Amino acid sequence: MKSRMLPYLAALLAVALLAGCGGGKDDRNAAAPSAASGTAVASQSESTPSEGAPATASSASSAPAAPSDSQRALSVAAKDVVEALRDRDLKRLASWIDPKLGLRFSPYAAMTEADQIFKPEALPSFKSPDKIKWGTADGSGDPIELSFRDYFDKFVYDKDFDTAPSVSANKLVGKGNTVYNGQDTYAGSSFVEFHFPGFDASADGMDWESLILTFVQDGSDWRLVALTHAQWTI
Repeated sequence: MKSRMLPYLAALLAVALLAGCGGGKDDRNAAAPSAASGTAVASQSESTPSEGAPATASSASSAPAAPSDSQRALSVAAKDVVEALRDRDLKRLASWIDPKLGLRFSPYAAMTEADQIFKPEALPSFKSPDKIKWGTADGSGDPIELSFRDYFDKFVYDKDFDTAPSVSANKLVGKGNTVYNGQDTYAGSSFVEFHFPGFDASADGMDWESLILTFVQDGSDWRLVALTHAQWTI
């Protein structure tokens, strides 16, 4: 009886073993999606920038702005004009003068109707002894009547402005009770100031002087329209 039951028990045992193996395979397959899902989340986390990393746009906005082509051209024009004045080179100076507006000579910061204005081809000569009325003297009110050379030496290039310690564009450094009005006189103009803060310590800065060059734009070029001598006035 026992010997006849042995094959039957063996068959049942084999079925049980096969069922157990199948169940293990199903369990492993069920776990696979979880592993894949975990990998995807990790990958997404790695591709996300950390909160402390600076944004590219923010870094770019913190960098100082580079001067524009117009600003660079203005600086070049002012430098060349002041060198022409230093060298007393009237031909070079005339090449910068606006042909329509001419060149105004203002003995003080405030431009007035008394200022002399010359077209490029009509600039006076240093050799001419003729006296010209350039306006009225500060304080006394006397007429300023000087030859072109004498005016130039007193009210244009009386100091070596090419070596001025302060050079600024569209930002006035020298300020007194006579106010520069070049940008009101010439709408849309720009200016470059060559400024000395003073020469004698005992003067407490009252002996400052500036040469202000006023320019207007002509397309992509700058044209000189005024030479202004600025200083402390009464």
